[in-house]
Amino acid sequence: MPAPAATPGLPPDPVPDDPSSAAPGRPSLPRRRFTSPELVDLTTAWRLEEQVAGSESTTHFWCDDRHGWMLRADLDQVLEPVLLPDALGASSFYRFVDLDAGVAADLLERLPADYLATERQNDGPSIGAVLRAVVAHPDRLRAHGYVVGPGRCDERVTVEGVLVRCDHEFAVGEHHCPGCQCDELYRFVAGLGVDDAAVPPHEVTPWWGWGLQDHPRTGAGTDTGHWYRLWWD
Repeated sequence: MPAPAATPGLPPDPVPDDPSSAAPGRPSLPRRRFTSPELVDLTTAWRLEEQVAGSESTTHFWCDDRHGWMLRADLDQVLEPVLLPDALGASSFYRFVDLDAGVAADLLERLPADYLATERQNDGPSIGAVLRAVVAHPDRLRAHGYVVGPGRCDERVTVEGVLVRCDHEFAVGEHHCPGCQCDELYRFVAGLGVDDAAVPPHEVTPWWGWGLQDHPRTGAGTDTGHWYRLWWD
């Protein structure tokens, strides 16, 4: 069976999808969630990934072999409703686009204080600041980011930025231009509590509702506000 092509910017899968190609005595990594024909729930996928990561023949790079810490904190149960299908072909990697106040509150209870204070996407805001702001302003903010599961040494949940609902329209674009109101919009978001980033967001763009429009859980597609996405690289 030919090996799948690597996705640019992401490491290749450490274990092949084909169970028959796994080394003798080693558990095989499950197929990705939402991938036909095997629909694997997040808890099952993470448990099997942790088993593979704990194998004696698995090599660990720059990690303390704490694979599975999110399982032990029950983050699989918290994150399952908001994770999107893995469309990138990368093992143990899932995105979320509209993490709301209920999920944010659960994460604030389960994540360690030092993690909330220090985990961030490069120079972006800390995950703690974003989650607290989402809880404080459930009608205004959603968090977006990604999750790396127990199959990788960099297991974590990370926020890359926020979606914000405003009462009026802002003139924004991916690149600053004359009349751009990106700074004004960022000041508004900082006033909501997303205020500890080292630099302004790298992209500020309108958000037309993918992940929110007519969402059965959030209902965000039914409001008349203007949504914008702030993203830190």
